[in-house]
Amino acid sequence: MDSVSSHPERRLRVASPEAVPFLLVPEPLLPEVEHPCRIPVKNVEEAEFLAAVLQEHCGLYLGARAAEFPALAEWADATPVGVRVGEQWKKDPPENVSELLARIPVRNAVSEGRQSFTEAEQARPLERIDPVLVHKRDPANVLLANACRVGALHQFNAFTDSPEFVFDHPSEHVQGMLLTELARQAAIAAIHGVGLPLDWSLILTRLTLEFRRFVRNDVPVVIRTFASFRLPEWAEPVRSDGRRNRMWIAVQGWQEDTCCYSGLIGAVSAKAAS
Repeated sequence: MDSVSSHPERRLRVASPEAVPFLLVPEPLLPEVEHPCRIPVKNVEEAEFLAAVLQEHCGLYLGARAAEFPALAEWADATPVGVRVGEQWKKDPPENVSELLARIPVRNAVSEGRQSFTEAEQARPLERIDPVLVHKRDPANVLLANACRVGALHQFNAFTDSPEFVFDHPSEHVQGMLLTELARQAAIAAIHGVGLPLDWSLILTRLTLEFRRFVRNDVPVVIRTFASFRLPEWAEPVRSDGRRNRMWIAVQGWQEDTCCYSGLIGAVSAKAAS
């Protein structure tokens, strides 16, 4: 993770839209701003969460109308990018967490080329992630590939079949049990990706998923996650103390630029017994 020292002069507010890959923009300004990854925000609370997700890749743009948004301007001018923005999210998930994450384009300048988005693109091999990152021994049971991290947002391509899951009838869509396992694996991989040591275990305490449309077998699937956990929490002496840490992970499954299902996972981390 980039530290504040990596961006000694940078604050969240930017002077031009071209300065960052993801641009946070107050909703009234959207018609006036050209940017491939514009993200509308209504208030400081939404901007704060999205900045924690995107970290060094985002900025808030107010242009010549900054005086109309004093709260956003004051917050952005006082907030540096880096660890301070991307540290552990100590609040409960926003009520509209899935809708906020959905504002971030799945296709973007940072992750483009690492995920397959069309059937033709998926003709090239998918590269499974390391089994240890999803607590598996057999690589064939790993359902995630082409890992990409955008700030604190993780994206993966998904395999839609697994030798661990045998169903009694064929289907044109991915079964709910397999989609649930995809969400579980993505949550674990994301937690390790932001700093949970591999010798710590993750105990899932809650799982809620909302299925909005069928996920087809013949179209690439992108799984994305945001975890409230952050690496700074794991500086010494936390690693040696074995202190438990509660966290939540937001998960989404995307296909053909549509969020097909989403949910929240609660978890507790614990150091494995030696």
